[in-house]
Amino acid sequence: MKNVFVLGALALAVVVAGCGKSGLDQAERKVMPVTCANNLRQVGLGFRIWSGDHDDKYPFDVSTNAGGVMELVTAKDGLRQNGYLMLQCMSNELTIPIIVVCPQDKAKSAAQDWASLTASNVSYVFPATNKILLVCPIDGNVLYSDGTVLDKDGKVPSHE
Repeated sequence: MKNVFVLGALALAVVVAGCGKSGLDQAERKVMPVTCANNLRQVGLGFRIWSGDHDDKYPFDVSTNAGGVMELVTAKDGLRQNGYLMLQCMSNELTIPIIVVCPQDKAKSAAQDWASLTASNVSYVFPATNKILLVCPIDGNVLYSDGTVLDKDGKVPSHE
């Protein structure tokens, strides 16, 4: 009888834990796009600070001789290639490398530091336009050059 009680208690604990996990997963799914948007806002602030120190130009518009990455970041199929080099270039204006990994991107992991950053540590893509700086291909958040971040529906991301 004692064993049946223990087994019943264990079964109940598993069910309750499963329900809690399900609720947590749902809450996490709502928060992740907002976290991604906050990451993009931080990167956008880094772009703005960097440009303030470089005649209002972004790293892709500044020659490597003047501290930018213009010769290293080329455009192909509407996207800037080697965009991670822009992030390395702006590393003094950015916080930690995890901000360039979308929380929903299970294929990418954060670099240890900015010096070791490669394309494999960046979730976001870099359109070859000065109006849009970054796009998250996973949840559709877009960082505009004025610092605004909008979701795929053109709204400010929220977890409501």
